[in-house]
Amino acid sequence: MTIGTWEPGNPSSLTLERLQELLTQIGGLEENTLAASLNDDFIRSNSQLMKLDAISWQAAEQLAEDDLVALVRFFTLAEMQLSGWEAGNRSPVIPLVKILKQRDQFSPELRKWIKASTDNRYLPYGSAL
Repeated sequence: MTIGTWEPGNPSSLTLERLQELLTQIGGLEENTLAASLNDDFIRSNSQLMKLDAISWQAAEQLAEDDLVALVRFFTLAEMQLSGWEAGNRSPVIPLVKILKQRDQFSPELRKWIKASTDNRYLPYGSAL
């Protein structure tokens, strides 16, 4: 008799379709009321997104600038407002900002907004080293 082993889902399985679904779910949310606007199931089932490594966010390279900005804003606020969504230097904001920078679409206004909206010292660029 053999005993199988449990393997967690592949963290790099974040797909364009999953990102588009997430964008649909977060569309139209009021920035100051994320916790009240999202149901407990959404909060619980999506908190693992905050812990994905940077390579997992490659699917986001296929998104339009507006969608990337929407995700940056959502994850910046989610880390501050949703319990269990703390990410520190693993925040999805960092790889999403990197994509915007590579496209030369990371505006000073968005940088200022991120800094004003978070106490995560790693945002928007990640670790200094």
